[in-house]
Amino acid sequence: MQTDAATILYFSEPGPQNTGATLEAALKRARQLGIDDVVVATDSGKTARQVLEHFGPDFHVVAVTNPRGVRLPVARLHDYLPRFREHKQQLLAQGVTQVPASLSDDVVAELKQAGAVVERLDWQRLAQFTRSGLNDLDRVGVASRVALAVAVWAYLAGALAADREAVALAGTGFGGGGADTALVVRTAAAWRDWRVLETVARPRVSPPSE
Repeated sequence: MQTDAATILYFSEPGPQNTGATLEAALKRARQLGIDDVVVATDSGKTARQVLEHFGPDFHVVAVTNPRGVRLPVARLHDYLPRFREHKQQLLAQGVTQVPASLSDDVVAELKQAGAVVERLDWQRLAQFTRSGLNDLDRVGVASRVALAVAVWAYLAGALAADREAVALAGTGFGGGGADTALVVRTAAAWRDWRVLETVARPRVSPPSE
């Protein structure tokens, strides 16, 4: 089957300032391909809310977050860009040593009320299915790894069916946030049959592995 020609949207830098353009490109491509499954990585709920508003009720939105209560050291925040470094220094100056990395129960309830399916990612089970932590994908981009990981988890959690195409959205991570990467993936019952079919949007540069 022949599909419409696609272009890749590249950003000069990663970060939340790319969220609007990423969602626009992802929505356009989803419509072109007839895809109605969208998976998004979210730690605060902000990006998931934007996806729900942007894509609307015609899409099946799955929001994937870390296990309840996960917090990460501020020392692990990315500081390879000046604005990320400044954010990290401001937090440390305020005495903040850990940042939340998972949705609160209140936000989960809010997103579900808005129509999203919310799943908490089990990284150990994901690693067992993929036979790796997908960390090698960081060489392509941290957000590319996260986007694929949340799509795989959505399938393992029963929120996506096998043998379907889905749009997967993620951001560069702590010190970044938002969504700056969009992939089209095809799910499968066996890991060897999973495919990243398209990159819709991504930053040209990416931080070191988390």
